[in-house]
Amino acid sequence: MLSIIEENSNLQWYVVLNTTSDAPVLQAFHEHGGHDVLGLWLGTQYEDWKEVMPRIAAVDAKHPFLEWVQSDDAPNDWGMLVGSQQPYALVREHLQGLTQVWMPNGEYVFFRFFDPRFGIQVATLCDDAQRSKLMGPMAVWASASDAVHNTDVKDTSKKDFPWWSVPQEVVEQLANDPSVLITNLLKGLSDYSQALHDAYNESVLHKKAHRFVIKNKHLEGQYLQGFIEFIEQEQRRLGNL
Repeated sequence: MLSIIEENSNLQWYVVLNTTSDAPVLQAFHEHGGHDVLGLWLGTQYEDWKEVMPRIAAVDAKHPFLEWVQSDDAPNDWGMLVGSQQPYALVREHLQGLTQVWMPNGEYVFFRFFDPRFGIQVATLCDDAQRSKLMGPMAVWASASDAVHNTDVKDTSKKDFPWWSVPQEVVEQLANDPSVLITNLLKGLSDYSQALHDAYNESVLHKKAHRFVIKNKHLEGQYLQGFIEFIEQEQRRLGNL
């Protein structure tokens, strides 16, 4: 991540914090010199959703928080680093406009762009024109392990969400990517029962989810319910339920 900053020294940098992470990301930001954090949903109908509202703050290349996100203490879903030549207000407005996005079936959903396991991957799967529209005034989205570059930065005006449509081909690629499905299963299990999720360490649970996906492709849209039942049955067998 620091190498990306060095290679793009002409950019201003911002962190977008994922407060839905199981780790205390916002607390860690403050403990590592962070300040002037602003909620992305302030001024919208979701401004009272403080517990899950993503935050944005300006940082510089030597900010202590950037060292923390690359340490073993940081979760892989802490958020993302954003680079742009545009002012803070414009970057924030554009990200706020991505709160919800249109799906190919005509429905709109919340877009967890602030979780790099989703946002950066979606941007990576887009073609250049789609990525340019998605990232707008931002030249780089980066996490501790991945980065995506926008080769055609756009000056954008404020738009009320939902305005961006997820391309059909991106949806199809995501559906065929087991890593995305596994991430969704682990998050879904955590939301269903934190106790079940915490019954295994992260690497073991990831392997179980991977094997489950490979063996149960016939489930299609019922993966989460099937995975929950699988974990519950295993815990009963082990006498933990």
